[in-house]
Amino acid sequence: MKKEMDRNRDNVSVGSLFAAIGGFCKAFQQHGATVLWANDKDRFAAETFKLNFPDVRWIEKPVEDLSVQGDQLPPVDVLTAGFPCQAFSIAGEKRGFQDTRGLLFLHIIRIIREFGTKKPKILLLENVKNLKAHDKGRTFKRIQTEIQRAGYWFTDANARILNTADYTDIPQNRERVFMVAMSQTHFQTNSFAFSNPLSPESRRPVRSFLDLQRKADPTFYFTPDSQYYELFRQEIEKGGLEHIYQLRRSYVRKNMSDMCFTLMANMGEGGHNQPVIKDRWGIRKLTPRECARLQGYEDSWFQISNRLSNTQVYKQIGNSVTVPLVARLAEGVIHHVQSLNGKREV
Repeated sequence: MKKEMDRNRDNVSVGSLFAAIGGFCKAFQQHGATVLWANDKDRFAAETFKLNFPDVRWIEKPVEDLSVQGDQLPPVDVLTAGFPCQAFSIAGEKRGFQDTRGLLFLHIIRIIREFGTKKPKILLLENVKNLKAHDKGRTFKRIQTEIQRAGYWFTDANARILNTADYTDIPQNRERVFMVAMSQTHFQTNSFAFSNPLSPESRRPVRSFLDLQRKADPTFYFTPDSQYYELFRQEIEKGGLEHIYQLRRSYVRKNMSDMCFTLMANMGEGGHNQPVIKDRWGIRKLTPRECARLQGYEDSWFQISNRLSNTQVYKQIGNSVTVPLVARLAEGVIHHVQSLNGKREV
């Protein structure tokens, strides 16, 4: 009986807002946490999430309509949220809280408050790198203030820009800001510390993520009569076969660091922002499965629904977090929650 009680006490529960296809959920599961519920309004993401997390309660509705009481959300130790980034992204219009998508952050705060005395012990949030600099830092200051007013330790030290290529063995240049806030009710001090980057030598070759020994589906290849074929052909002829290429507006650029460019949500829409290689059969886009690997979604457990278009799958992968990077954060977060055992009422 005592062992069972200890196991229950050590088990960390997680809830996920803006869960999308479940990158945060998988990262916490990999370290033994239990995901109790996940929320998103995207019906296409729901298809992927339910396929890969059949035992997690999925609540498909806008976060504006979600409520703790109305949706009977059980309290969780950790709340994750990769809230919409378009309002803050360099690639977007950068309107911040003037954009309704930016205001969705405030619904995270509302839901936290609705839990009352059972609010999450730790928050793990994610957004684009530009969030910290947006509107000369005023946007981030607003976020900081709201989190602090909700009862959490949250200073500049609690937010750090992390690059997938620096913190995992995945060669994708992907910078995102991660924020960790600790409940003042449960933690006496602001003690969370981000882990250190890995050695560059630990990074795997980008081509080890690709299917180079078999021909991809013909839909992924550029035909000679494609408007982009000649642009890619000329650049690849100059730059070599070992690199990843990408069309940006009216020119093709080569990744010089044996890495993949940042995978983006719009990479399935035409030829722009799409990672491109040349294999023995021709010039082609990276497939959705290859892109999934470059986000840490491993073949052994990640299923891609055949009911979704490639455009939708590309969007989901580009919108996701890199699972192994979040897993490193999850390990630290779980350790802090478990350290509360026997110290305070939790």
